[in-house]
Amino acid sequence: MRTEIRASGGRGRRCRYLRRARRRAPTIAVLFAALPAAIVLSGCGKAGEDYSREVLHALDQGKVTGTKGSMETLGRALAAYAVDHGAYPAGMTLQDAVAGLVPAFLPAAITTDAWNHPFAYRSDGRSYTLTSPGADGTIGSADDLEMVDGRFTRVPSRGSS
Repeated sequence: MRTEIRASGGRGRRCRYLRRARRRAPTIAVLFAALPAAIVLSGCGKAGEDYSREVLHALDQGKVTGTKGSMETLGRALAAYAVDHGAYPAGMTLQDAVAGLVPAFLPAAITTDAWNHPFAYRSDGRSYTLTSPGADGTIGSADDLEMVDGRFTRVPSRGSS
C-alpha cells in the first residue's frame, strides 16, 4: 500500500480516506449532480416537478437494471447447479438455495435486490421461480420482477415504477 507524506513530514490517514472517496466518486457524483438539480427545479412549478419525476424514475430504472443483473447471475448459478446435480435446489427460501450454490456456482451470496428487499424463491427441483418485490417491497404488485427457469416472465413497465 502506498502512503503519501504530507508537507509537515508526517504520514497521514487523511490521504488514504481521500483515495477511498475517489474510488466511490462515480456513484456519488451521479447523486450529487442529479439530486440538487431536481431539488432546485422542483421549486420551478410544473417544469421542476416533471424534471424531478424524470430524475427519480431514472434512478429507479437503474435499480431495475441492477436487480435484473443479480437475478440473471442467480439464474446462471441455479442452471449450473441443476446440470451438476440433476435438479434445482429444492426449497422455499433463497437462503437455503444459496447455501448450496456458494462458492462452487456463485462467488458470493446474493439474497436481496437493489432496493434491499429479499428475493423470493421457490422450487420443486424441476423448475424454479425467483421474484423481486420491486420498489414497494410487496410481492404481487405491478413493480415486481419475476424469473421462471432463467427467463423473465414479469418486468415492471415504464409507468409502474
